[in-house]
Amino acid sequence: MQDCATKTSENIIQTLRKTPAVAWPTVILLVVAYGIMGTTSWACFTGHLPLWVGAVVNSICLYMLFTPAHESMHRNASANSTVNEWVMYIATFVVIPFGSGQLMRVMHMQHHRFTNEENDPDHFLSSHFYLMPLWGFWPFLYLFQYARNPAKCPSISVRSTVREFTIGFGVIIALFVMEPMAMLVLWLIPIYCGFFLMCVVFMVLPHYPALVRADEDIYKATLIRKGWEWLLTPLLMYQNYHLVHHLYPTIPFYRYIKAWNGKLDFHLSKAPTIVGAFEINGKPPAQN
Repeated sequence: MQDCATKTSENIIQTLRKTPAVAWPTVILLVVAYGIMGTTSWACFTGHLPLWVGAVVNSICLYMLFTPAHESMHRNASANSTVNEWVMYIATFVVIPFGSGQLMRVMHMQHHRFTNEENDPDHFLSSHFYLMPLWGFWPFLYLFQYARNPAKCPSISVRSTVREFTIGFGVIIALFVMEPMAMLVLWLIPIYCGFFLMCVVFMVLPHYPALVRADEDIYKATLIRKGWEWLLTPLLMYQNYHLVHHLYPTIPFYRYIKAWNGKLDFHLSKAPTIVGAFEINGKPPAQN
């Protein structure tokens, strides 16, 4: 009977791991974020909304865009590689000005490979609260890390990276000269705020205090956040189940809860770190 249950749970996970032809929740999130951001920016430019409202809305939209970007980095947006790469490009085009997302993908894969280690590009920034003001700049810190030693990322072309960021910053400067206040309030400040939210939701809340490395115990290198799921699951873009993402990176974000529950007894037997809805960090559940 136990073998049958184990086989069933494994079948559930394998089914959830199958990349859909198109991950429609991911694509819809991408379209909605751009639609709201575009409409809000237009309303601000035409005087129908104050700039501060646009700043708040655009910050939230830029935070939303990271989930399609993150999904496509893991090639979960579509089984068609061309479609998947376009999702990543579109999602990162505004978030990382005119970037293709390739550098972020490589750095993010290093986070998975070296979770909570010194080689984890997210580790130092997200495990120290005194660095909080820098959280809004974390993708640009990826660029800094890459610039220090491009040989660590041989799959990334230095020439294309320089070209992307030269164009991006060139356009930013040009637009800033033409519309300095709108540019600052509707794009630059929202980029910082959106990145800050991403850092909190994807790095700090799931990993802090980041004392256990994944190669030591992946079930304690990140966590499950239980409670208030009706609220936190949409707000955190399912990252309240971030442990599932590290266990099964090829499962799309909207399947995390099914994956956790589909193999629940096995997962709990590993003594994972489970925290309450509003805890910063917690201890593994006590063993019976």
